[in-house]
Amino acid sequence: MEKKVRKAVKCFLIRNNKVVVTKYKAGNRKEGYYDIPGGKIEEGETPEDTVKREFKEETGMMVKELKHKGVIITEYPDRIFTFETFITDSSEGEPQEFEENTSEWIEIEELLKKEKLLSNIMMLDRFFIKGLLDNTSNFEIHICVNEDEEILNVEYKII
Repeated sequence: MEKKVRKAVKCFLIRNNKVVVTKYKAGNRKEGYYDIPGGKIEEGETPEDTVKREFKEETGMMVKELKHKGVIITEYPDRIFTFETFITDSSEGEPQEFEENTSEWIEIEELLKKEKLLSNIMMLDRFFIKGLLDNTSNFEIHICVNEDEEILNVEYKII
């Protein structure tokens, strides 16, 4: 059986050792957990266009000067998510609150201590943050998980 592939994006807005995150509100099965802004690439959209749209929808902020850093592939038993991953330090506006989530600047060191749920944000780990901030290389991460988001295997390549 061939697995369905869903293409999406993630964008790390990092400035002065802080990153913009979203935090899920009550009523969501992911309540209280942190995530990085991003979402599904719509038909006819470039990954860069998707980053700008999703970041605005989830944080109220406009991001600019995007740099492609790599790909995070999250493989479930029956499907695959491919996240084109970007980084920037350029934005307009401030994080806002929405019906399903809040958004905020948080110190990277503080975020590393917080509860994170989804395997596709394992970039929020000391090792991966270093790779994300490295201007000399890109990466590819392949994460195999079960339906409960428990990580079964991780492969990390520097490109």
